[in-house]
Amino acid sequence: MRAYSPVRKQMQTLLQDLRYALRMLAKNPGFTTVAVLTLALGIGANAAIFSAVNSLLLHPPGISQAQRLAAIRVRYEKLNLKSIVASAPDYTFVRDHREIFASAAMQTDGGFNYTGGDWPLRMRGSRVTWQWFDVFDAKPLLGRVFAAEEDQPGANHEVVLSYNAWKSTFGGDANIVGRSIQLNQEPYRIIGVMGPDFLWPNPTDLWAPLGLKPEDFAIDNLFNESYFVVARLQPNVKLADATAYLNLVTQQIWDDPRAQGYPKNSGWGIFAIPFTEFVYGDVRKPLLILLGAVGFVLLIACSNVAGLLLARALGRSKEFAVRTALGASPWRLAGQVLTESVLLAAAGMVLGLAIAFGVLRAILALATENLLTGVAISMDGHVLGFTALLAAVSALIFGTAPAWRMARINPQTNLKQGRGTGHATRGDHRFRDVLVVSELALALVLLASAGVFLKSLAKLRDVDLGFRPHGLMSAALALPDRAYETPAKQISFLRSALERLANSPGVESAAAAVPLPFSGFGGSASFGIEGRVLRPGDPGPHGDIRQVSPGYFDTMKIQLIRGRTFTDQDRLGSQPVAMIDENLGRQYWPDQDPVGQRIRNGSNSPWKTIVGVVTPVRHSQVAGDESSAEGVIGAAKGVYYYPLYQVESAATFLIARTNGDAAGLGATIREAVQAVDPGQPISDLKTMDQRVTLSLGPRRSAVALLTVFAAMALSLAAVGLFGLVRYNVAQRTQEIGVRMALGASRRDVLKMVLGEGLQLALFGVGGGLVAAFALTRVMGGLLYGVSATDPLTFAGMAVLLTLVALFASWLPARRATRVDPIVSLRYE
Repeated sequence: MRAYSPVRKQMQTLLQDLRYALRMLAKNPGFTTVAVLTLALGIGANAAIFSAVNSLLLHPPGISQAQRLAAIRVRYEKLNLKSIVASAPDYTFVRDHREIFASAAMQTDGGFNYTGGDWPLRMRGSRVTWQWFDVFDAKPLLGRVFAAEEDQPGANHEVVLSYNAWKSTFGGDANIVGRSIQLNQEPYRIIGVMGPDFLWPNPTDLWAPLGLKPEDFAIDNLFNESYFVVARLQPNVKLADATAYLNLVTQQIWDDPRAQGYPKNSGWGIFAIPFTEFVYGDVRKPLLILLGAVGFVLLIACSNVAGLLLARALGRSKEFAVRTALGASPWRLAGQVLTESVLLAAAGMVLGLAIAFGVLRAILALATENLLTGVAISMDGHVLGFTALLAAVSALIFGTAPAWRMARINPQTNLKQGRGTGHATRGDHRFRDVLVVSELALALVLLASAGVFLKSLAKLRDVDLGFRPHGLMSAALALPDRAYETPAKQISFLRSALERLANSPGVESAAAAVPLPFSGFGGSASFGIEGRVLRPGDPGPHGDIRQVSPGYFDTMKIQLIRGRTFTDQDRLGSQPVAMIDENLGRQYWPDQDPVGQRIRNGSNSPWKTIVGVVTPVRHSQVAGDESSAEGVIGAAKGVYYYPLYQVESAATFLIARTNGDAAGLGATIREAVQAVDPGQPISDLKTMDQRVTLSLGPRRSAVALLTVFAAMALSLAAVGLFGLVRYNVAQRTQEIGVRMALGASRRDVLKMVLGEGLQLALFGVGGGLVAAFALTRVMGGLLYGVSATDPLTFAGMAVLLTLVALFASWLPARRATRVDPIVSLRYE
């Protein structure tokens, strides 16, 4: 006979186990279906959330080695501006230090009016330095990207299209490169098209060269922060090295006499943060919380399947005893159980990936529009590898205990039994009790987390924003420089458009503002107060700045506290005026009336007389730390307003109020604008209610998904408790019959079974409350108006879990009351 090699023998054994496991699983379709579906829910939820984590935080699409990218930011600690955009001189500090940074680039928003289609279109544009695509290591799909000589003042107008704009606006024309198009009433030549994965900044339709002048990079412009700066670190450089260098730059600027002490007085500094943290910092914490939540769901699913496998293994005790008597080793039997566990996990993984696609669609549907527009969250190799690893770990989690139980089987005891089912030992009962208690405790943690999130969201909806969003429609408007090159022409257009809009059917009032609350834009600036001299080390007054038209405060329903609002008389050539909000008044005029006081921006600016004071308005967040602009963390403590008709502003927002549904005013705004200039598009058309809702994006998405996962956890835990109580009733059929034969009533049996289920539920509630108090604290920064350990929420969720547990126990308890004592006494 030919001897088999050990490896071949092991392979044959494995194949035998696989074939046998497949037959046994097919022989029990009910058990297999329940186990696979349970695992699929847990694995699918994990795969979906990890896909989002992978695409947003670990491996963003279109970026190679994202961990080497850093966003360069500026802060003014003493002005409560913790993270704002940088200036052109800041960029040079990074670009020119090649020992730390391999490359660097700058970007600023710069939309374009496109008039080559069937109707005027506003295209979302970015003006970038020529190294922008090199920093991201992004290659064009068609054509090329910018060269250094094209990023100069007076260079030819050229653009690179995004993939989505190429497809949607230009029909995916393969011959688009070299074509000339009209943007802002000027010709631009298309030189390239980027691939579908390159989305930075997101969303963008096209890129154009920034073309700054040499003097823009002079130290005199250090405080003209207008640009997003991104840099790629050298291969062997860490972020800590970049931070140390930028700290040195900060100190040098503090000591530079040309800055006249302002950087140190204001707490100015330049720093670097990971690129993914900057772009997706708002969703980082909610995503990690959700990843933990789905981890709990998977643990509950594994506990359920472990309980099912243990019960099934006990039901096959005689089968395993016979195999042991015929020579099978205990470890071979354990291997058989683990093989079945692996097959269940593999099937759960396959079905779970299908479920993950559905969960991903829900995530994208719930996501904030500006946050995930165009982001390709997909099942790439990293996600598939994670899912496979998760399935393997799950198989070990739920398969180890039943396998260990089978390895310790006593064949003589089981062969003496006249039935194929073995008796559960006290250890078996205790282990299944622990599994169910753990499931209930984990479910309560998720229920409590979802509960405090829901309570927080409800409180956010009641926050006083300082204006009335309902009934307001808004749209962005940007006038091209070529047609509206002077302030007089810009103001003339706005006056005409607003007059037509205000007189349109269904419109109560109309106004314009730059920036608009919850638009994602803003700005702040220092100002001087007439008659006040700064003390040494004092950075001076600082506030967020808004430019608004007459009628703005009435249209927004912002309350006037004292003085007057702007009128049509506040125009170019008239006395310069300003308004402030109550916060700014309290800060800089605590003991006097600010009306009549004068302020100005810089020594070359005229003094502006304050004519009115209004209530404060939430600008970018419903609650929490306000931001004065997109990408800004922190804000000034007050706001000052200038009349829009006294300043230059080619870009603004139009707003219109109605008594009815504001959504119907979109066409009205467009008609009013194009009645003045048929070639002028509008963009970013949204009701103010929509803008406010979008600002709650991370919280709203986290609440919805966490609630779904908590409901899944509760359902799985209830099924686990139901299965355990039902199994216990089946195991104790003879005992129940004896009790009833000796006089126990059906009610006594019902109370006994329900009492045992309730005992497990109370243990689960106790453990869950302890865990919830410890774990929910990580959510503190995402909550408003409610503690992460809110007692009422915890108590309510504990009661809910207990009631569900009682219901899950009541179903098998009813079955126990129907036991026939005579039949049960013959059970053994």
